[in-house]
Parts: sequence; C-alpha cells; structure tokens
Amino acid sequence: MAKKRVSKKHRKNNKKNSRINNNIDNNIDNNIDNNIDNNIDNNKIKYQGITIPTNIDEFQITSSNAGLCALAPVIKDKKVFEPIHNNVNIRQKKIFYSPTDKLVFLTLGIMSGMQTVYDINYKLRVDKALLKAFGYQKCADQSVIQETLNAVTDENIKQMESALDEIFKQNNLSASLIEKAQKDNRTITIDIDLSGQIASKNAEQSTKGYFSGKKNAYGRQLARVLVSDTQEIAVESLYSGNTVSWDNDVFKATITKMEYRLNLYTQAQRNSIRLRLDGGFGTDKNVNYALWCDYQLLAKMRCSSRARKLSKSVTQWVDIPSDSGEPSKNNPRQAGLVTTPHRYGRRTRQIAIKKATKKGYTYSVLVTTDTDSDILSIVSDYDARGGVPESSFCQDGQGLSNTKRRKRSFLGQQMLMLLNQLAHNMIVWIKNWLTESMLVISDESLGESSDESSDESLVQSSESQVYEKSLIIKTVKERGMKRFVHQLLSISGLVTLKGQKVCSVAFNPSYSLVKRIVIAFRTLLKPYGIMVSLDET
Repeated sequence: MAKKRVSKKHRKNNKKNSRINNNIDNNIDNNIDNNIDNNIDNNKIKYQGITIPTNIDEFQITSSNAGLCALAPVIKDKKVFEPIHNNVNIRQKKIFYSPTDKLVFLTLGIMSGMQTVYDINYKLRVDKALLKAFGYQKCADQSVIQETLNAVTDENIKQMESALDEIFKQNNLSASLIEKAQKDNRTITIDIDLSGQIASKNAEQSTKGYFSGKKNAYGRQLARVLVSDTQEIAVESLYSGNTVSWDNDVFKATITKMEYRLNLYTQAQRNSIRLRLDGGFGTDKNVNYALWCDYQLLAKMRCSSRARKLSKSVTQWVDIPSDSGEPSKNNPRQAGLVTTPHRYGRRTRQIAIKKATKKGYTYSVLVTTDTDSDILSIVSDYDARGGVPESSFCQDGQGLSNTKRRKRSFLGQQMLMLLNQLAHNMIVWIKNWLTESMLVISDESLGESSDESSDESLVQSSESQVYEKSLIIKTVKERGMKRFVHQLLSISGLVTLKGQKVCSVAFNPSYSLVKRIVIAFRTLLKPYGIMVSLDET
C-alpha cells in the first residue's frame, strides 16, 4: 500500500502542536517544582489536599552527587562562579533563570558526569540536594539551556573568556610555580597540542581534516595549552576542521592567549617557560617565533627529509632504554648528537633519533635550548609528552564527556568548550584543596578525625598516622578525571540542609576506600562547620 503523503500545512501544524505540548509539560513541571519548594521552605507538606506542618528547620535529601554537594560551600566561598554572573551578558529574556544560571547548571552537570546536554534533565534536575547546596531551588529544562547556547554571540565568547581569565588568576596553581621556577633558575614545561573533535557534516565550520583513526571524517580542531606540572588548562581555542598545527597564525594566537592568561610579560618570566611541541608545530616559523620570544624549547622538527640529512652527521649512537631501564626489543631506538645542526634564531642543540622498522630506519630530530642535560634525559623528557597533553584529551573525553556534547552552532560549541575547560580546572583545584588540607593537618588531629564507630581504628600510632595520611593523599591525587568524577564527586549519600546551607553529609559506606575519602572531606570542610561521616543506616 502506498504511504499517505502529509501536506506541508499538516506538518507545520504538527510541529506547532508538539511545541505547545512541550511548553505545557514544562509549565506543569515548573508548577510542581514550585509547589514542592514552597512547601519545603514554608515547613509544610501537602498530601492529598491536607497540609501537614513539619516545624523542622533541617531536612535530609539523598543525593547521587553527595561529594559535589559537600564541596558547594567551598566553591561558593571562593566565588568561583561570580565572574561569570558579572561579565557574561547573553541577550535573552529571563523568566525563571538568568542565562548565566544556565551556564552554571551546565558546569555542574559536566562535573556530575553528564554526557550530553539532554542528560541534565536526569542527572542534575532531579538532584534537589545538589541544586539547593549551590543556592538554586530547581534547574532549567535542557531545551531551555539549548536555547541559551544557540543565543551565544562572539561578544559573549569574549566575555566568557574574560570571566575565565579572572577565575583562573584567582585560583590557579601555575602562577606560584612559575614564580618559584624563576627564582630557582629552572623551567616549567608547558605543552601545546591540537586535537580533532568529530562533528556533523552540517555543523558550522565542520570540515574534512586530520582526525586520528578516522578517514574522510568531518569535525573541528581544538588547540590546548596545558601546564604539565599542575595539569591545568591555560588556554583553549576552537578552529575549523581543516586547521593544521603548522599554521604560524594559529601558533602565534595560542602563544598570545597563553601569555595573557599566565601573565608572561617580561623576558625573565618567558625564559622560565619551556614549550614542548610535537612535530606538527615544529616548523621553522614556529620554532623561530618561540625562540625570538625568549622561551625555552623542546620540539620535534617537522621536516622528515631534513631529519634524515642531519642524522648523517651523528658520530656516535646510543641505545634508548625502555621504561624498565633496558634496551627495547620490540621497538629499538637510538639517539645521537647532530654535529652540523640546522640554524635557528637562537643557539640550539639537535638530537637525532632513529628507529628500526621492517623497511629500514625512520629518522626524527629534537630541537632543544637545553645545553646541559645529557641526550637520554632530553629524549625521556620529550617522550613524557605523550602522557601529558594527549592523555588530558583522553581523560576529558572519558571523565567529562566533552567529545559527546556537540552543537551545530560554532559559537555554541565554543561556549561548551569554555565550560568544559572550567570544569576541568575546578576538578584540578578541588584535588589541590583536599590534598593541601591533609598536608597542613597535624597527625594528632588526624587521629581525632578517624571514625570512632569503626571496628578497627585507622590510626594506631604516630608512624601509622603518617602512613595513613600519605595513603589518603595518594587516593585523592592519583584519581584521573574519570575516576575522580565517578568515585569522589558522584559518590552517593545523605545530605542534611538547613535552608540552602549544607550542614552535614553522610557518604554511602559501600564505596571502595570511602573511609579515606571521608577523612579528606572532613578535614577540608571542618572550617565550614560541615560534618562528614558514613551513612550507617
């Protein structure tokens, strides 16, 4: 039987009716939320038309993100979200929530493990404890948040970048490291990398380009500047899919943003920074620009034919050991000093590396301003690059699901990128807050903060107290982005609130290593008067 054709007029009416139904559903949800919140705030519960007075100041709510709930007072005390509310002005009518409130909802959703914007209805909107901990009665529907992302303009992106500059300068860990490195006459490594982000063929500025493991794919390119020692994202920029890392304009723009974010204005400050670049950025223009700006450098030369030619001047080759310290049998490599180096804008050392393959040898050359370290140390430093910027992209993809949130609008995708950057850095700072609180606590107070109701005390003597403290710090610091989100921030528990203030948090005792997590949170939140314990009910 032939399929009945639907006229254009009928299709238009169907879309209109669907939109009306969605608005009705949203209004019903908002009315229900308002009734529930008003009843709780007025100390009343309505059941089947009967009003029951409660007269209870404190109330308990089970949360699937009790760890993030517990950290709400710390985040509010440090005013992390305040620059967003002050600087970003998206031209959109406010009904229940301001546009900046919706940006905060997105950030909290990302930190609670939300994969797509649609998931905010099932991850954040249902978690009343988390919303109240951050001062909200309820959360906007995902469709309303999508409209805000679609309303973003170029000016809003600049405003958001300005807000992130202010947030970063108030909370970052890198500034003190750079200042200390400058005094100690040593360098801090900063990695710059470009990673492909798959997108729809019809998305704005989505073009064919290089996407690892994907042929004929469409997408965009994400440039990232990462401080190796702190794992903080200093700068991120989004480009069209056909953008390449050897484009000198891209490299210059990235360096300019990095200098503003990290306050690298003087020659002495830039001289304490070592830029570590892969072969894509290793063109003569990029290398010379970094050298002329007085940066230290460790980069791979881009031109493979030049690398083969320079390798001929090596007089002595040494074996590069594997991670175990022995020469690698599967992929044997050798390194040697180039005696006739290529000329750049400043003096450099150049180290050739050859790798055996079935068809012979492949050659590459490292360019560095380090004139003191031995050859193997320089090669090892460059090899460590594979575990820093590249793994950060992987961790954000797994832990924060940044690759799964895609917008057709290029500006909307830029806003999502900046919010993901904020969530990434906030998790890095939370790790530091927890570990720093453990470092300053005395061993005696650690013994007092242990769980007295447990069958066996966690701390038995001064030596065991020191050991236990090191284990707690290790539990927090060694969690990657995915494990930190799912095992610390998204740990379930019972949250006690008084109005919109968190009074106590009781974590689910079934989680692995939860006793260590309890002590870390208890130590951090003690100055805020928040009790942290295990939910034994």
